[in-house]
Amino acid sequence: MAVIVITGVPGTGKTTIAKILSKKIGAIYINLTGYAMKKRYVLYYDNALQTYIVDEDKVIKDITEYIKKNPGNYIIESTFAHLLPKDVVDIYVVLKTDPNELYKRLKERDYPYHKIFENIWAMNLEVIEDELEYEKKQYYIFDTTSKDPNEVVESIIDIINIVTKKRKNSRN
Repeated sequence: MAVIVITGVPGTGKTTIAKILSKKIGAIYINLTGYAMKKRYVLYYDNALQTYIVDEDKVIKDITEYIKKNPGNYIIESTFAHLLPKDVVDIYVVLKTDPNELYKRLKERDYPYHKIFENIWAMNLEVIEDELEYEKKQYYIFDTTSKDPNEVVESIIDIINIVTKKRKNSRN
């Protein structure tokens, strides 16, 4: 069983990489925001941020219970997937990209300027990494700037193989 979290700010390639990775390793793909929408864990739509605000606590609790009851291989992707507890996650992956590239990607998605800069700010201040470190969760950072998604996926698979091998050796 392997549970891999793919996280990062919008525009870093989370969805693309998570979907490719799940197909390559035969894992179940879960987008936490989509999951929250299906389960009706949406609190409200924030017009200023132009995004749905979900009850992250409910989503994390629900998906954690689901994984514990249904062991298997999962790729879980979202801007807040790093909040999943380390007792159910094997590997946390943080995707980053060059701020200029991130600006370009978010501009192409018609993000308003304030939202673009908010995400660049969050990435540069390493908000996600700080939260992972606070919880003492080990994580791996992958830069997606100018990289083919398959190249990033292969690097993640290398990490999965190393972590799996270490875990197997420590049990013997």
